Amino acid sequence: MTYKFLIYISHSYAIPIGKPLETEILKRGYSVWWYSDLAEGAASISHESNAFNSIKEVVAYRPHIVLTITDMVPDFISGLKVQIFHGFPANKRKGLDQFKIRGFFDLYCTQGSSSTEIFNTLKAKYKTFEVIETGWSKVDALYPLKEKSVSEIPTVLIASTFTKQYSLALNDAVLLEIVRLSELNKWKFMVVLHPKLPENIKQKIKKIQNKNITYYNTTDLVPLFKKADFLFADTSSAIIEFLLQEKPVVTFKNNMPGPYLINISSVNEIEPAFEKAKSRPKHLINEIKKFTQFSHAFTDGKSSERVINACIEFLHKDKSYLKKKPRNLVRKFKIRRKNGFFTWKSYRTAIQYPTKVLTTPKVKISAVIITLNEEEHIDALIKNLDFVEEIIFVDSYSTDKTFEKLSSYPNIQKYQKEFLNFPSQKNFALSKASNDWVLFMDADERITQNGKEEILNLLTNTDKVAFWGKFQYYFGNKKINFSGFQTAKSIRLFRKTKCLYDASIPVHENLIVEGKIGTLQNKILHYSFKNYTHYKSKMEHYANLIARHNFEKNKKMSFPLMLLKYAYRFINHYILRLGILDGKIGLKISYLNAYGIYFRYKILKKLNTP
Repeated sequence: MTYKFLIYISHSYAIPIGKPLETEILKRGYSVWWYSDLAEGAASISHESNAFNSIKEVVAYRPHIVLTITDMVPDFISGLKVQIFHGFPANKRKGLDQFKIRGFFDLYCTQGSSSTEIFNTLKAKYKTFEVIETGWSKVDALYPLKEKSVSEIPTVLIASTFTKQYSLALNDAVLLEIVRLSELNKWKFMVVLHPKLPENIKQKIKKIQNKNITYYNTTDLVPLFKKADFLFADTSSAIIEFLLQEKPVVTFKNNMPGPYLINISSVNEIEPAFEKAKSRPKHLINEIKKFTQFSHAFTDGKSSERVINACIEFLHKDKSYLKKKPRNLVRKFKIRRKNGFFTWKSYRTAIQYPTKVLTTPKVKISAVIITLNEEEHIDALIKNLDFVEEIIFVDSYSTDKTFEKLSSYPNIQKYQKEFLNFPSQKNFALSKASNDWVLFMDADERITQNGKEEILNLLTNTDKVAFWGKFQYYFGNKKINFSGFQTAKSIRLFRKTKCLYDASIPVHENLIVEGKIGTLQNKILHYSFKNYTHYKSKMEHYANLIARHNFEKNKKMSFPLMLLKYAYRFINHYILRLGILDGKIGLKISYLNAYGIYFRYKILKKLNTP
């Protein structure tokens, strides 16, 4: 089934919660869009190509699942309404009032026992929603935890809430003490503020910056968590997120302190508390471990995966045991006024979808993949190829666990062959396919659900013998929209009796086709470049193959010609092919493509040197 997800937010601090979920959704080949009902949140996602600008677009999208990272969600949007619980119990309010049920959600995904137990109590009371403990997507990036010794000059992260009664940022005496401590050169400070704090407070923090105090205007705190040796906070929800690393936290006038915190109530206690945190007392670390187990027991970094699994499973589950959600006329009017969209439509019953199974195509397909050190992609790729009859891997004697992973799947064909060049390897792989229609995949590619259905429908009746595939490239988890990749295409689906790879071209090999060629409309997701180092190694590998091919053909490249080609390649990708619009990643891509020219020259020169 083609699942359509909507990530519904209000404020920018929801983005680090939603991004890991977006990555997981796209990895599975499903559709996902963002929408914010407030201007501040809308501005923060305005650069995203998959962000809706109006509520009318959201309604027309008709999502199957709405992942909500705010208090309320419009009842008039279709789909399963899921609350991605957007903060650990911050101890600002006592009792169940902190977990107010507003009557909009079908499912609550919780982080751990600290929130699950309370939501289960409320579930029994209201009987209108389900509760599933999944862990919290925002903290996936924290794991796996890495042992970090305390620096000689410790780095202290300061996090402040916006609540006037508790906020550190509103306490001038505390700020003056931080400045004093920074001037002793014994501590380094990183400061983050809640987005809801007024601009004049942010300006005040900026003014106290010095060589040991740095202000970060960000909602993505995980990178700062990893850098910090300990945290200094008030009642900020960042406290529990930080504790998951099993690092100390010093709190100032926390209204519900526990043995897992170093809580103080006066300014003159700050420095001694910092010294205590620096020493990391064993009893304190043990208390932190007990508390984190209660708050978030998941340490595998796969909470996003659990959330998406829970949503899809619950979408198809029988939900007749749930009562209708309350009428909530006042709240529903407010949310319509907030979005500027007035309708009588209201979904009070949790959406129910039957399981949809792809029909077996009349024409059978063999999926063919050549691999070298693709261990991390094997499981996801095989899962993605659930619509083909036969899967064939030809491995070039990987040095990681690629072949061992392949061996754990008894229903696939697997071979090992020494790599000579791409056409040789691919033609060998084609010879092993028992079906005429072949889908040739790279290990880091994924077919979307829409793409699967398009392929199955196409092959039932077509006069084409091959189909071009268009691509959506990614650099890490970030989309590449330009940099020369916007027009990239390659023949991925074809009849092997009508096609063969040209053995004379070692890289970016040409497929010789006898017959008509069509084009697939749904893009193939291509997670081609994990990072800068990975992309560079690919460029060196391709350049090496081309250089050796040119050497065999007695082709040479002079230094001036190399410089000319180098400059043109960079300008072509960065300016002519709009790499500049991809920001820093576009610059890296353009440089590395030009670097491939230099590396080819370097190898060719070496080969020509007696």
